[in-house]
Order: sequence, then structure tokens, then C-alpha cells
Amino acid sequence: MTNENNNCISAMLHMQTGAPGAASHARHGQIAGQPLSGLDEASARALRCLAKDGEGLVTALEARLDSLQEAFMDMLNSQLEERHLRPEDRLHLYVSPEGTLVVEGNDNDANLLCDIITRKPDLQKNFKEMAQVAMLSHGVELATQIHNDIIDQVEDANPLLRHYHMCLKGPLSHFYIR
Repeated sequence: MTNENNNCISAMLHMQTGAPGAASHARHGQIAGQPLSGLDEASARALRCLAKDGEGLVTALEARLDSLQEAFMDMLNSQLEERHLRPEDRLHLYVSPEGTLVVEGNDNDANLLCDIITRKPDLQKNFKEMAQVAMLSHGVELATQIHNDIIDQVEDANPLLRHYHMCLKGPLSHFYIR
């Protein structure tokens, strides 16, 4: 295996993560543990890269998210100031399953913010971008944590494992993450 392949995540993202710690160094040379022993070489290589570079990637993604959030808040506050609005109650924003930005809260404040978002579509676009980066960071962090638990042969159950379920219903039985 070449050094370039061993550093695939770093090479793809053009980022440097610095010298690996002792625990991380011990992890990226192996794909131990029964759950991972049957993986093909490409998948095993990707997991080695995750063990080596996952924490650095999460740090980079979170830094990017902080930057996006600051820009979003500046744009939102500018729009609120232009309209001399100061929402009094808590407002909750999220992306709906249909892909639109939803605002929940005090009806009057929520309606005013919806009007601002309608007039400034970049707010909705930027919020979706933040959601994408946040979910990517969260997913890489979870994958790194679970993978490292497998490699380190952690005996205690990771609290994340509680999200894995099975529904036993004869031929309709299935597994899912909740």
C-alpha cells in the first residue's frame, strides 16, 4: 500500500491533520474485530483512513459550520434590522422533509420571519447548506467513534448502539436505525 493510499482522506481534502496520536496510530494499520473482518480491501482502506483522519475531518467540518452559521446570523440580523423587527419569543427553524425551511414559534414572529425568508431566498439556501455540513460532520464523528470502539475492542456498549433496532414480524422482519 502506498503512502498516498494510506492518506486518502487527507489527499482528497487537501488538509493536514498533523502527527497522529498513539491510539490513532495503532488503529490505522488494522481492520480488527469480527464485524469488519469480511470487508473488501477498498472498504478496509477507507476505514483505515477514517481511523487516521476522521477526527481532523470533523474539526475541519465544524470550523466550516461555524463560519457558515456566523454568515447566516449576520445576514438574518441585517434583514431583521432593516425591517425594525426584534422577535420576542423563541423561534425554531428546520428543513422539512419536502426541503423547505420551516419556522415555528409565536405566530406573528414566525410569519414575519417567513416573510423575510421569502424575500431573501439566500437565507433558505444558506440554512440548507449549514444543515448538510452539520449532518456530514455528525455522521463522520459517529462513524469514527464506532469504528474506533470496534478496533479498540471496547467491551462496554456504546450508547449509540441503542439506535439499532430489529422488528421481528415473520417474513416482514427488518432491521433499522432510529
